[in-house]
Amino acid sequence: METPYRVGFETQVGEALFAIPGAEAIFEQHGCTATIECTEDHHAEYTLGDTELVCHIDDAKTLVRDLNAALVADEAARDR
Repeated sequence: METPYRVGFETQVGEALFAIPGAEAIFEQHGCTATIECTEDHHAEYTLGDTELVCHIDDAKTLVRDLNAALVADEAARDR
């Protein structure tokens, strides 16, 4: 059985924005408008673990948890 896709601290910001439905809104809930405040270079350079240092995000661990929760919810909706 294939392991479902999940993000972690090493995942690039751009990858998360591309792969996770609703990721932009999740970043906004954590205080960062990633598609406005960041360039495509930032999306490619920075990881989710970097967001506490370079973005307006206070808790990268919770950001990663919320992004993965969105993935789980999307998978559940597709399995219905």
